[in-house]
Amino acid sequence: MKPKLIGAVAITLLAFSINQAIAQSATGSPQTQAGDTQATPLTPPADGKSEKSDDKKKSEAKKLQVVQVTGSLIPQAQIEGASPVTTVTAKDIEKQGFVDTYDALRSLTVSNGSVQDPQSTGGFTPAAKTISLFGLSPDFTLTLLNGRPMASYPLAYNGNTNITDIANIPVGLIDHIDVLTGGQSSIYGSAAIAGVVNIVLKDHIEGTHLDLRYGDYSDGGGASKRLQLSSGHQWGDLDISGGIQISKEDPIWAYQRSYISSLNDDPDPSGRVNSRTFLRLNSTTNTYIDPGAAACSPLSYLYNNSTSYSYRADHGYYCGSPDNVSNATLSNQETDANGSLFLRYHLNDHTELYSDILYSYSNPTYVGGSPSWNQTFYNQTAGQYEEWQRIFAPEEIGSEAGQQQIFTRTYNISIGARGQIGNSDWNYDAYYNRSQSSVVRETLDFLTNNGANDYYLGPSLGTDANGYPIYAPNLGRLYQPLTPGLYSQFTADNRATSVSWTQNETITANTTDLFSMPAGDVGAAVIAQTSNQRFSNASASPLAAQGYFLGVTGSTTASGASEQTAIGGEMKIPLLQKLTADVSTRYDKYLYGGGEHGRPTYKLGLEYRPFDTLLIRGSYATAFRAPDMFYLFSAHSSGYSGATDYYQCRQAGYNASTYSNCPVGDQSILAVSSGNPDLKDITAKTLTYGFVWSTLDNRLSWSVDYSAFRISNEVETLSADEILQAEANCRLGKSENGQTSYDIGSPTCQQVIGEVSRLPASSPVNPGGIQQVSTYPINVASEYQTGIQSALKYRLPAGRLGTFSFGLDYYDELVHTFQEKAGDPVTNYLCCSNSDEFKSRVSGTVTWDIGKWSTTLYAIRDGSTWNAIGTQQNIGPWLTFNGSLRYKVTPKITVALTANNLFNKRPPTDNTNDNWPYYDEGDYNALGRSVFLDVGFDLGIN
Repeated sequence: MKPKLIGAVAITLLAFSINQAIAQSATGSPQTQAGDTQATPLTPPADGKSEKSDDKKKSEAKKLQVVQVTGSLIPQAQIEGASPVTTVTAKDIEKQGFVDTYDALRSLTVSNGSVQDPQSTGGFTPAAKTISLFGLSPDFTLTLLNGRPMASYPLAYNGNTNITDIANIPVGLIDHIDVLTGGQSSIYGSAAIAGVVNIVLKDHIEGTHLDLRYGDYSDGGGASKRLQLSSGHQWGDLDISGGIQISKEDPIWAYQRSYISSLNDDPDPSGRVNSRTFLRLNSTTNTYIDPGAAACSPLSYLYNNSTSYSYRADHGYYCGSPDNVSNATLSNQETDANGSLFLRYHLNDHTELYSDILYSYSNPTYVGGSPSWNQTFYNQTAGQYEEWQRIFAPEEIGSEAGQQQIFTRTYNISIGARGQIGNSDWNYDAYYNRSQSSVVRETLDFLTNNGANDYYLGPSLGTDANGYPIYAPNLGRLYQPLTPGLYSQFTADNRATSVSWTQNETITANTTDLFSMPAGDVGAAVIAQTSNQRFSNASASPLAAQGYFLGVTGSTTASGASEQTAIGGEMKIPLLQKLTADVSTRYDKYLYGGGEHGRPTYKLGLEYRPFDTLLIRGSYATAFRAPDMFYLFSAHSSGYSGATDYYQCRQAGYNASTYSNCPVGDQSILAVSSGNPDLKDITAKTLTYGFVWSTLDNRLSWSVDYSAFRISNEVETLSADEILQAEANCRLGKSENGQTSYDIGSPTCQQVIGEVSRLPASSPVNPGGIQQVSTYPINVASEYQTGIQSALKYRLPAGRLGTFSFGLDYYDELVHTFQEKAGDPVTNYLCCSNSDEFKSRVSGTVTWDIGKWSTTLYAIRDGSTWNAIGTQQNIGPWLTFNGSLRYKVTPKITVALTANNLFNKRPPTDNTNDNWPYYDEGDYNALGRSVFLDVGFDLGIN
């Protein structure tokens, strides 16, 4: 269905609804509530058959209320359906001590996958936050806001993947979050492979509420302030609700965490070697040119008096410091402002016009480490090839010199109408939705001309026969600290803007009474949708491609568009008195890259209720993920990234615990990549089954569900570091731990070796070394994952002692395998160095409410993970606690004290992890204990 056609249908429906409303108002005919997301009454007859008699009105009071639930287009009386749903309410977030929306979702037991967050300051998206359900890629989870799509984050996660950023979803505006697991493409289309996260905001607020919060971290840094204000009012048929949240947070620096503030914190003593903050290297012999202790002595004050005359085995002497790693942030400095506005105009009980608006602004600022400069050249004065390197200390250039800022603006707006179609049993919702996210990324980079090269090396004297620049440098300047003034002369603002938006026009219609069957009424729903998506990504200023910035020879540049149309339907069929089938199907057609791609999906769910307190359920579904825009439209791009020449290092006898000592370890390597517009959809088949049981009074409930995902045609692009690891495995015939064999003649090995360009053995600098790594995405990989999730809840009224509420959630991942290409070895993601996720997670909570007091203790246990070299699963487990204490001072004032990571638990120690900060940042964090004081005022204005 074309956009103009769907718009015309929406207008027609709206006009018809308005006419019916006016006509019925004039005649005074009975009105019923519109079947929107709030509630629509439904009465199952005593004998299970439909009754359409004159007594229908009399039975209104006995009808079960039906609601619109996440994962279904049909309103229903039971919240639990064929697929498991986890609901996190605003009260849960407050009571269980979560810092923000990300913290709450990341703490779900099924969010067991490793993700990059603001700790990954060297990554592509250090200002964004996302989650990984079931250890699957974050882009396999569809994130919705009030049931509608959100624009993807404009910067590429991990350099090549679209994600939805949840960093700027304000906690104070959330009503609840539904997390629906399993394939849901037959309802929602692309991306809903692992499941759906639906963030539902407060769209109806009575009175005015003010909340103030202040918090801090025990180990320093991260002090935060937050103000929340929400209000709602009704003027006749017009309802207005909305709110604002403004917050400010200080950064957390690595130097504020004593156990990771220095290279001397390396659990392996052999790795406690000072960084090369002042280095002169003979590139031919790969040995350091000794500056002498006298050259280093005047530099000792740098990096908090830690710079000294240093020695590295097999290389020689230099001036260095162990503390330069501490000049990095673990949590962003940030100011956020968010606002929501919900408008509802009730024409009558049959028709409602509405608009939902959310706007967010944030400016995360982070530091990935100290700025550095290095250059390899031919030293005409010394008659040899050399490399000079400087890592600049805060005492030289200021602590803010290495800052990078990201200015983020997002909005999500919906305008629509919903109500009852005439006097029928059908209800509709027709709306236009647009969501946009724009990012401005700003860094300071060295200038190519009149910059650091000119200062340290002097004027260029040309290029030699091997392609290396020739200089006659002034050696005295290498060991002379800079000043902030000089540094500012060598750098310029590298500013780039990226934008992503999506818009759609959607019509849904549903009825709980399509027709009657012996076991009851059949519910039905249909959906028609068109959408457009656009994005433009630039990780660096256009000047970078012109060589304006030193060393920034290329950057990620991509832009593209896609169009989509979809039509689908769902039926809820009572097969027997106690057995119901939920069948849905959808067809999505995409236009991108000059081609047309269609994908049908379906889902079959069964709900068997042998008695009122037991539900046995199961579902089988097909799902898909349209290729990421970055995979499709990334232009030929290049950039330098840190990587290790694993082949040469392993040949020389180094391993994962000693790569930092390898002469070609942790070097800067040119990586080249491009998009592939011929990519096809990623496809998946998912299966879930289990049960939900509760007591008659609902005080005790228990659910257990098994899930399985089989994903095909997965897009794979190896990073430079991954390619180099694979190249070493192929050339040497086995993995580093010797557990997996590789055939150098296999298709994968031949491709990987072809992606690594090496210098000739005769090169005067780094003979046989890496020149360039190239790659592009292709549909090749397959993935299989299974696991069991369980939830137990119990509420115990205790008379004078108040009420106790208990909760216990558990997830155990049973299987997770990955195969890059048919015929390649199958990688076990739950084993060895391949594993970067929690196999098991369990969380528990207990709440005690008594009078004006309420206290909650929440705990989460992350199971053991594998050490860095993949020989033992002996890291952890990691058990942390949150707690809260709330007191209602007066009916209108509440005070709360909340602690996150109550006992200040540090990340578990990995004695084999030789890479700072010596723990897996995708699984753990070093933020430590935070404590917040929260004061809420119910102003009572209406």
